[in-house]
Amino acid sequence: MLSDKYTSGENIFYATSTSSSSAIWAAIIRAKNVLINGFSWRAGSGSFSFWFNRWSPFGRLGNQTPIIDIHDLHLTVKDVLTIDGNRAQSLYTTIPQEVSDYINSVSFRFNDAIEDQIIWPHNKNGVYTTKSGYKWLISQSGAANTSTQSWSWIWSLRVPEKYKFLIWLACSSAVPTLTVLHHHNSVPSPICTRCGTHEETFFHCMRDCRFFRDIWQHVGFNDTAFFASEHATD
Repeated sequence: MLSDKYTSGENIFYATSTSSSSAIWAAIIRAKNVLINGFSWRAGSGSFSFWFNRWSPFGRLGNQTPIIDIHDLHLTVKDVLTIDGNRAQSLYTTIPQEVSDYINSVSFRFNDAIEDQIIWPHNKNGVYTTKSGYKWLISQSGAANTSTQSWSWIWSLRVPEKYKFLIWLACSSAVPTLTVLHHHNSVPSPICTRCGTHEETFFHCMRDCRFFRDIWQHVGFNDTAFFASEHATD
């Protein structure tokens, strides 16, 4: 249902979200943008578009060049990868050197009896599952994958379950503040009903609203840098 609404039949791998998208769809796209690096292309007939399908480690090659020569526009992967000699040199379109080196060196076995497919190689049957996706995400490391960190630290906290759940909602940007509810068209305005001056985000509720800021200052948080800059003069 969501795919039909937001992609008009386009493959989910190429879908995006906008400011008017639902929170659920936006979350799906965020997850897709991380998980997409775990999928790979399985060669079949080689009928995927050389430029507009995701068959190489560089994503869609059409995004790697500002202009695709009309002579190359309808090339398939098989058309290019079965060229003898320097394949990149046979193209009318200029492509980045690293992409050129890749297509000149890569080799696939094509089979006209089956279709090209995008598969999840981290399962033996090539089908994505939540369990295998979670394991793959956890196996990733480095600054580029900070968005894939485990939530296990939340559930290990020695606090009541309701606080764990609140922290999890906050980390997931899912606390039902007026800003979130307004985005869902559930309330007419995102403005905080206490102060009436700023949108009611999670941090506004918990820290920046002048009614709550007094509490923070009372317990010793007097540094203005602790609060959002736009609230500093409230």
